[in-house]
Amino acid sequence: MFEIPQLMPNDRAIIINADDFGITHSTNQAIVELFENDSITSSSLMVPCTAAKEVPQLCSKNHNLKVGIHLTLTSTENYSLKPVFQEYNLESLVTDEGFFPKDLTFVEKNADPLHVKAELEAQILWALSHGVDVTHLDSHAGSVMGLTTGRDFLEIVFDLCEKYELPFNLPLQIIDQPFLSRSQKSLFEQRILSAKRRGIELIDDLIPLPYHLDPGENYNHMRDGLIRQIEYCKPGITQIVAHPAKVTSELQALTPHFKKRGLEFQLLNDPRIKHTLQVNHIKLISWEYLRSLQRSKKPLY
Repeated sequence: MFEIPQLMPNDRAIIINADDFGITHSTNQAIVELFENDSITSSSLMVPCTAAKEVPQLCSKNHNLKVGIHLTLTSTENYSLKPVFQEYNLESLVTDEGFFPKDLTFVEKNADPLHVKAELEAQILWALSHGVDVTHLDSHAGSVMGLTTGRDFLEIVFDLCEKYELPFNLPLQIIDQPFLSRSQKSLFEQRILSAKRRGIELIDDLIPLPYHLDPGENYNHMRDGLIRQIEYCKPGITQIVAHPAKVTSELQALTPHFKKRGLEFQLLNDPRIKHTLQVNHIKLISWEYLRSLQRSKKPLY
């Protein structure tokens, strides 16, 4: 179990987050084991997935699990997902078959903001009503970020962050990413200022593990690359983003990238990764730290 440290301005802190909690039973098993091994500090739950129903019971059995919401508006490669919100039809969010689309562009072009808010809040409320102590919000596949057309839904997410007193996974360093256009960088600058005005805690940077294996990439390449990124991590709060899972037929049916997910499970448990964190004096924290910080700054009325 990780203690919540006191962070100083020049400290380097890392959140090790496992995305896609709830997407399959084997993913759930992997994430729980990683928590038990002190190999991750946080996770993000995909509420629309069938195996998400297992997570509240897992949390009740292991209070060390730290779980945020992986706000979901898209289906995955071979897994069609439906909205959690059921009070009326969210026609702007779904295909003719009633599923979330796989294409981000569909969401950005068609989604009614009222439907977006209803669905995202339903996912949060499902977790809370089932006893999950939600630590933060982030976005599955960047579906609220406006990455394809520039039409984002971040202000809606920030409304929910304020209402439920939760931080959001938007790294400040996103504005320095070379793959973003000038208009995208301008948009994120505006959104970061909005989050700060609202008192929503953000992180400084991300270390994302690519979703697929590059040609010729193997476990040693993955491990050595992550070690280098940890060693060169800058002061502030950085999140390592991974999608660990145990490789089963269930996972193989879900994604063609099952091998990468299995390697990431192995990677996060690797003693050399833990040694690198220790010798570089990295402070390991969870999103619970940022949630506590945000709630401590809430003004009294």
